[in-house]
Amino acid sequence: MIKVENLHKTYGKDVRALCGVSFEVRPGDICGYIGTNGAGKSTTLKILCGMMDYDEGNIEVRGLKLPDDRNEVKEITGYVPESADMFNSLTVKEYFRFIGDVRRMQADTIIRRSEYFAGLFGFTQHLADSIGKLSKGNKQKVLISSSLLHNPDVLLLDEPLNGLDAFSIMIFQDMIIKLAGRGKTILYSSHLLDLMEKVSSRIIVIDRGKLILDRTKQELQNSSEFKSLENLFRGIAAGDSKKEFVYDEAFS
Repeated sequence: MIKVENLHKTYGKDVRALCGVSFEVRPGDICGYIGTNGAGKSTTLKILCGMMDYDEGNIEVRGLKLPDDRNEVKEITGYVPESADMFNSLTVKEYFRFIGDVRRMQADTIIRRSEYFAGLFGFTQHLADSIGKLSKGNKQKVLISSSLLHNPDVLLLDEPLNGLDAFSIMIFQDMIIKLAGRGKTILYSSHLLDLMEKVSSRIIVIDRGKLILDRTKQELQNSSEFKSLENLFRGIAAGDSKKEFVYDEAFS
């Protein structure tokens, strides 16, 4: 379980990224974490995976407490950042070997799992290529695969589908549903609301660092006013996000 209580984070002197955020994600949950740009989603995920400190609050990840158990949390967590600095000079094989070595995995396990994910996502022919030569989509496939290499109990996914083709998105969708079925705890941030609605068992909406909705998908669907996640998001987003394109104003 991920348990967050009264989480606060400020950048500099006055940029309040998170203001008293509290929520829980249980094993087997796929929790969709939604918000506009700058709402605090990426900050939350970086804190949960032990990459970033916070100012106030309590965090437990599968019974481990941050920041004291930071290293142990990293061992059980797979993290896909919104944008990643990968080692472009390494081949894909070398990159997987590096990740596996950091995770203290057996060499044969690294090879077997990296070849499996390469086959699953269709980049087997690129295993000997340097990462710097890969397309954006193939880099993303490598990044997702590397986050799963050690079979983590917790997955923190920040816009994981950037650059993926439609077929790979379908594979990813099926994969995380099956991982949740194995008891993995999944917190998933994405702007693809239709996909989020399909795969999530719980929806959390954050706006300007504050939690404004936390309900199961079933509770939302049973609500008489609920039509779709997109309509819900339009209705509860901040006022300055409710703008719409007017042709005559744009091109007058």
